[in-house]
Order: sequence, then C-alpha cells, then structure tokens
Amino acid sequence: MLFDLMKVVTWLLSPLALGVAGSVIGGYWAWRGKRKLGFWMTVSACVWLWVWSSPWFSFILGGRLERQYPPVSVAALPQADVIIVLGGGLSSPTPLTVYPELYPAADRGWHAARCFHAGKAPVILFSGVSEGPGMKEFLVDMGVPPSKVILESESKNTYENGLFTREKLKEMKARKVILVTSAWHLRRAVMTFERMGIQVIPAGCDYETLSSQGFLGPTMVMYYLPSPDFLARSTTVCKEYIGYWAYWLYFKVFRGP
Repeated sequence: MLFDLMKVVTWLLSPLALGVAGSVIGGYWAWRGKRKLGFWMTVSACVWLWVWSSPWFSFILGGRLERQYPPVSVAALPQADVIIVLGGGLSSPTPLTVYPELYPAADRGWHAARCFHAGKAPVILFSGVSEGPGMKEFLVDMGVPPSKVILESESKNTYENGLFTREKLKEMKARKVILVTSAWHLRRAVMTFERMGIQVIPAGCDYETLSSQGFLGPTMVMYYLPSPDFLARSTTVCKEYIGYWAYWLYFKVFRGP
C-alpha cells in the first residue's frame, strides 16, 4: 500500500504534472479577473517546463546520481555467487508481438550477460514481475545457457526486488551478488539490497547522462533548448530522487524489512 501510494505521489510531483497544473491555475486566475497573477503563474509554469526539459538541467540531476557509481570495466569486478539483474529494460512478447521489445534500460540484460561471460558469477538471477520470459530469451540470445538463468517474477518495485531475491539467494546459499541496474537507479537499489542483508557489488550500466554529455556541451545551442526526450529523462531522475528518500525514510522508521 505504501509503495502504491508513492507512485501516485511521484506522479503528482512530476515536472509535467506540476507544469500543467500551474498553467491551468494561471489560466483560471486570468479568467477570474486576476490577470497579472494569472500571467505570472503561466510564465512560471512555462519556465518550469523549459528548465526540466533542457539538457543542461537533466545533466545536473542525472549526473549527480550516475557519478556516485561511475562506469567500471567488467574485468575490474570481483567474483560473486550470483549476478542479479533488475527489471525495467524490456517487455515480454504479447499476443500482438513475437519477440521481446527492448527499452533504453535493456543495457541491464546486456551488462548481466557481459558479466556472466567474463566468469564473474555462475548464474544470473532476474528480478521483475512481468519481464522474466522476455529477459530470459534475451539473455539466451546473448549466449547465456537457459539453465543459468533463474527468474524471480513476483516483485513489482525495488523493495520487492530485494525482498524476494533474498529468499531465492537463501535457497541457493548465495551471499555475495553483482547487482546490475541502471546507474541512476543504483543508489536506491544498493541501499535496499544491503538493508536486506545482501552483500552487494554494484555494477552500473545505462549511463544516459554521461553518454549524452559526450555529444552535447555548453557551447551548443541544443544544450539549452527544451526537448521532450530530456523532459522524460529528467522526470525519471526526479522520480528516482523521490523514491530514494521515501525508501530511506521507510527504512529509518521501520528499521528494516
């Protein structure tokens, strides 16, 4: 219930929702005769949306998260018992499709396969409510034997990722894991898994901000112009900040799972 409520709160606090709300309120005030107040509210809403959809602001937000877990070569990772890869990078086949559909975070599966082929752990454990079959097919296509892919298909959020994989790890008598997820998600994921008593080796991937910064710089006009793609990225990062502090507060109050 708490985590379902958190999803509603993060949507209400999303940049687009607040920007639209500000525009609607500004229009209402102007209609009610408060034209000056309505004008400034509408301008503020437009500036708000411009900031959140601009690359430079997305780089500030996302870069702060990604730089906490900078890219590390697979060769530099220590050995572990299991490679855990978290869901969110693809969708499984549906009655209307034949193969899994990859999203930007599909790097998670690719990186997990990369770690497996480097011999960093003998098995991959995928955690996610609906993407399991698609991720297994993807990993097999990446050369991972089907017998080396274990699915945990009940978890619907990061908290449940940690809770349910902990039970799988107990069955496997595994303690140390390589945790593969998007770099911007690692801070919350690592905190959650460590609170579950799991020894974590972070393995970030999907470095969207650092990758984009290699192509866009302060001397370029596009660096400051609004973009729907960067609005989406900033929204994802905004939700991650809210999610992290909500989890932190939850663990602080309840002292653990």
